[in-house]
Amino acid sequence: MVRGSLLALAFSLGSAAHAQDQGSAAQAQDQGEGGDGAVGQARSGGLDEIVVTARRREENLQDTPISVTAFSSEALERRQADTVGDVGRFAPNVSLEPAANISGSSASITTFIRGVGQTDFNITVDPGVGLYYDGVYVARTAGALLDLGDVQSIQILRGPQGTLFGKNTIGGAIIVNSIPPSNDFDLEGEIATGSFNRLDARGMINVPVSDRVAVRAVVGLRTRDGYQERLSDGGRQGNVDTLGGRIAIRAELTDNFKATLSFDANRRREQSAASTLLQVSEGFDVIGEAGGFPVTNGGFQNFFWNKVLQAPNCGPEGTPAPATVNCFGPHWFTNNIDKTWGTNRNLSNFDLWGTNLTLDWKIGSVDFKSITAYRKTKAHFSFDFDGSPIPLGESFNNIDQKQFSQEFQLTGTLFDGVVDFTGGLYYLKEKATDNNLLTFAFADFVSGGDVDNDSYAAYLQATINVTDRFSITPGIRYTDETKRFDPSRQVIADDRTGGALLLMSRCFVRRAPIIPPDPAQCPTPDTTVNPQGNQLLPAVEVQTKATEWTPALSLDYQVTDQTLIYASYSKGFKSGGFTQRILPPEPAAPSFAPEFVESYEVGVKNELFDRRLRLNIAAFQADYTDIQLVVQQGLSPKVRNAGRARIRGIEVETQAKLADFLTIQGGFGYVDAYYREVSPTAAPVNVNSRFPMVPKWTASGSFDAELYKGGAGTLSLHGDWSYKGGHFKDSINSPALYQEGYSVFGANLSYELPGDNWDVSVGVTNLTDKRYLLGGYSELQQTGAATGAYSRPREWFLKLRYRY
Repeated sequence: MVRGSLLALAFSLGSAAHAQDQGSAAQAQDQGEGGDGAVGQARSGGLDEIVVTARRREENLQDTPISVTAFSSEALERRQADTVGDVGRFAPNVSLEPAANISGSSASITTFIRGVGQTDFNITVDPGVGLYYDGVYVARTAGALLDLGDVQSIQILRGPQGTLFGKNTIGGAIIVNSIPPSNDFDLEGEIATGSFNRLDARGMINVPVSDRVAVRAVVGLRTRDGYQERLSDGGRQGNVDTLGGRIAIRAELTDNFKATLSFDANRRREQSAASTLLQVSEGFDVIGEAGGFPVTNGGFQNFFWNKVLQAPNCGPEGTPAPATVNCFGPHWFTNNIDKTWGTNRNLSNFDLWGTNLTLDWKIGSVDFKSITAYRKTKAHFSFDFDGSPIPLGESFNNIDQKQFSQEFQLTGTLFDGVVDFTGGLYYLKEKATDNNLLTFAFADFVSGGDVDNDSYAAYLQATINVTDRFSITPGIRYTDETKRFDPSRQVIADDRTGGALLLMSRCFVRRAPIIPPDPAQCPTPDTTVNPQGNQLLPAVEVQTKATEWTPALSLDYQVTDQTLIYASYSKGFKSGGFTQRILPPEPAAPSFAPEFVESYEVGVKNELFDRRLRLNIAAFQADYTDIQLVVQQGLSPKVRNAGRARIRGIEVETQAKLADFLTIQGGFGYVDAYYREVSPTAAPVNVNSRFPMVPKWTASGSFDAELYKGGAGTLSLHGDWSYKGGHFKDSINSPALYQEGYSVFGANLSYELPGDNWDVSVGVTNLTDKRYLLGGYSELQQTGAATGAYSRPREWFLKLRYRY
């Protein structure tokens, strides 16, 4: 009776909050293993301790003056988190979404923390939230949706982390740590089935080769059929097809010197979520403007296809297009988010791999660490702009990116523990190529180019323990970076325009039938068209340089052994760059400046009732300047420095152990983000626009109940819930891309057989089958279409696992 009442209480409390979850089967962390935090350390009777590395050293979460959400491997498994993107809904003021309907890629990620992030995936645009995989910064969002096959922990750090983690962490940082090799022999295998012919398999082996050498290897695959239908050919979209693995070798060369060498790889061959047609704008006229592209009262591509290329099939100017297979219009709506008439398959093919050599050397009270890493991404992905059989707009990207990084860290204590310090040097070299084919109704453009980036940094942070309870932590980082961009822009004037599209000119076809352009507006060199393609820009490398100081300061006071209060200031910057999608009439590759965030935060962290209740609260204000926004201007999206904004908010996270068999977690976040000034160059964004991807309210909750434990094994139940408030998916606040607030539920039941070797679990994700927009693209004034990509439906699963 008591247990049933507590379970009912768990459901009600779990839907009011969520916080850090270190896993019911807490694992004590060996400090000598080199693990990087968020692993629970068991404490009798109360909640388990959570160890994090938010300040580049291992600390108790409750002693760290930063707003952090941490997940152990057990917590990730209970939430059925297959990728990094699956954890965002369980952290306040965090949004982690796949970028499928911006790029067509299901392996790319759009990340926002506290209202700061980036929606563009291009190689010339940097993210606003830093992703670190085993201590290595991942420079690009394309391919950053990492699988979580053998992860020890994930930590989400909110607010600028510019001192210890560097550039592009103005929103925060996400730290993903793999399970390191250990001195115990371990063998594990699991297989799962479920909805859409799901087949997941994973195998792991950990072998101690000797007393000082251990090897850990893991390989896994995930497959599911598509959940959406292409009506044109009966094919499917939204499938899952990934294969990946990791091998790591750890050698303790001496008692004080350790080396870990790892290699990881991942292969994806997926047809990502389809482009669902949401809105249509039919254009009836084209007006030639001297010095620019035409302006229409509807979609220009739509008009050009219907009234020029398909005339008279689609009717005369000024009349709606008939509902035929030759014409674009609202007749291509399916009124079903799982069906599409789009013929250009949203495709996502990725090959990712990386290697990492980490050296740890303990010299007295000082630890020296070297992290040498190389990562490579090869990708081909495509995206259908219009969600119809009509070729109004299609995009094909081919990315080849590689990065080398070297970091030296020094951590330790001075003056008998009065000072704890962390310092380091960092270097990042990145080269990448993106060949981007854009096909429009009137012409095909080849967009793209090469980037060559160098970044150097030095940092130092020290915690001065003024008393046993009061500490001051100043920090500073210096960054010097150079970015180079060699644009390669061409347009191919094929027979769709009859060779009438003139390049590098300020003229255009004005009405049907296609007529030669006005020679008075087009200089003589521009009156001929090269059918093989024409260079839009001079093939000249452009570059931008930046040198930035990013300071931080925090004060924390241990009021009691169970309560910490703190106040902090931090500054971060996100690199500038270049607009890659360059279409006429741009005279050169447009560049944009860095953006900056200065954040002020106060917080309190509590452990109450013999550490059975954990309650952490943080409030913040951020001044956001030179904001980089992606705005649709002309035929292509451009990155502009929009202006200034202020962001205020609060986060509450709690965890309670109601009984030995029952734990609940919960939390909520509130963000009030508003523009204070917007540059005219960012039009149509204005001071009344809402931030993209940023809801005012987020909340989540979960419970873990041990229903039975005895001679017949252990039966456990997990349930979770998350809520995200209404928000726009783009900067210009397209009505078609507004997602109202929604809730998502999940649950699973697991049974561990006697002997602790076998366990089986069954569960459901998206329990109520809530379908919501992941992202979208609106080009009502260009293609005349707005499309969106929707979440996966309700899915069941059955999983069997063996551990030795």
